[in-house]
Amino acid sequence: MGFSWPASHSVNFVSAHDGFTLYDLVSYNFKHNDANGEGGNDGSNDNLSWNCGYEGETNDSFIKALRSRQMKNFHLALMISLGTPMMLMGDEYAHTRYGNNNSYGHDTALNHFQWGLLEGRRSNHFRFFKEVIKFRQTSHVFSRDTFLNKNDVTWHEDNWDNYDSKFLAFTFHDKSGGGIYLAFNAHDYFIEVSIPSPPPNTRWFRVVDTNLESPDDFVRGGVPGIGSNYNVAPYSSILLEAKK
Repeated sequence: MGFSWPASHSVNFVSAHDGFTLYDLVSYNFKHNDANGEGGNDGSNDNLSWNCGYEGETNDSFIKALRSRQMKNFHLALMISLGTPMMLMGDEYAHTRYGNNNSYGHDTALNHFQWGLLEGRRSNHFRFFKEVIKFRQTSHVFSRDTFLNKNDVTWHEDNWDNYDSKFLAFTFHDKSGGGIYLAFNAHDYFIEVSIPSPPPNTRWFRVVDTNLESPDDFVRGGVPGIGSNYNVAPYSSILLEAKK
C-alpha cells in the first residue's frame, strides 16, 4: 500500500533570506551588491525578477501601482497554495534591500525590521497581507492537509499547450458545499472570463481583486452581485467565495 505525505510537509515560498525581498523582486532586474565589498561578484545573477519598467526606486505612480499589484498577486498565490507557507520577514510591509540579494553581512537598515514603514503601510499593503492570511486560516478549503485529487479542483483552462498564455483560473471545491474561484492574469491586457456557476444554493462573493485600492482589494465578507463574466485587469488576480 502506498504512502502519501501530508500537504503540510510541502514548504511554499516566494522569497527567502537569500535573494531578493518581495519588494525587490518587483523592483529590480539586476542585483546591486556593491556595498558588500566583493565587486558585485557575490549573490546570484538569476533572480527571476521584473522591475515593472524601471530599475529601482521611482516616483512614477503607474509603476508603483503595478509593483503593489504584483506583490499582492504573489502573496495571494502563496496563501492559497496547499502546504506550509513561508514568508520573509518584512515582506508584509514591502521591505527593500535596494536590490542587494546577498546582504547577510550588514547590520544596518538593509536587514533591520523597519517598524516605521510598517506603521506607514498598516492601512493598505500590510492590511491586505494580514487579511489574506486570516482568510487562509478560516477557510475550509485551505484547512485540508491532503493534496488535491481530480474531484477537489476544476481547471478552467483549455490552453495548456500555449506557452504564450499567462492566464490561469480554477475552482477549489469545498465538501461542505462551498467553493473558491481564483483567476490570475499575468498578461498586460484585460481578460474577460466566464465565471462558472456557483455550487447549489450559493452565490459568488468577491473577496479579492488585487487591481483595486485598499480597502476594496480585500473585503472579508465579500462583495455580492458577481455576474456571469468578470473583467480581470492586467497583472492582477481575483478570489471569489461561494456562500449562501
